[in-house]
Amino acid sequence: MLMGKASRLIAFSLALATGTVAVPVSAVQAQGPGGATTLEDVRDQGILYFNKDLHKQARGFLDRAWKMPGGQADFRTAYYRAATYFKLLIVEEAFSSALKAEQLADNDRHKRRIGDLLTEMRSLFGAVTLTAAEGETNKKGRIFFEAQTGIINRAKKQRFMSIRERFRSTDIALPITVYLPWGEYTANKVPFALVQGEDAPSLEIFLQVDRTNEPKGGGLSTMQWVWIGVGGAVLVAGAATAAVLLQAPEDEVVTGLRIGSDPNR
Repeated sequence: MLMGKASRLIAFSLALATGTVAVPVSAVQAQGPGGATTLEDVRDQGILYFNKDLHKQARGFLDRAWKMPGGQADFRTAYYRAATYFKLLIVEEAFSSALKAEQLADNDRHKRRIGDLLTEMRSLFGAVTLTAAEGETNKKGRIFFEAQTGIINRAKKQRFMSIRERFRSTDIALPITVYLPWGEYTANKVPFALVQGEDAPSLEIFLQVDRTNEPKGGGLSTMQWVWIGVGGAVLVAGAATAAVLLQAPEDEVVTGLRIGSDPNR
């Protein structure tokens, strides 16, 4: 019996790896072709995921709706996209969509809902604009933020650490406006402070460039080693994927952010 289950799991894993396994309709919709096709369908699927606290899945649908004809002129798409990115602590995109939703709000209910969201966002985060220092030649690089004072509040620390890690692990181009919890920081060792009621600071920095993937002495780079390992890991990855599909979906939920229900209710 155990051998039979193991054989079925291996077969299912191989099917996942080769793309021959059948998937539920909801998963097909997430891929686009053959699933939800109208702006309203795609947007509403994203809202459904948002209301279930599945924010990464919501992001996929709402980003897709955002790019569809009429998406950036639709209040509900803009509002829920802002709320989703806020939950995921990608605050730059959250403010961008929220300000668009504010422009699209054409009734008291919508104005109240987006007003509440923007008020909450502004109560937690301040903006800093980073530009290239004179002599900077790197087109892309990373930003290492550090807090200058200890963050005692647990929720505030969680928000900062999430944003800090994202910019430490993602290449960006300058100039860029970044949102952080109110406080004192350094960006690539350049100090600045975000103080409520004061103008957003602007500072010049040099980007940090990740050299870990560059070949040394003619050898293989880190990424080349990763790609070599991918072929041998297909079966394991398929089995892991199968195990995940047999469980209820989960998502990373950031606590301490108050976002209301559907503004059309």
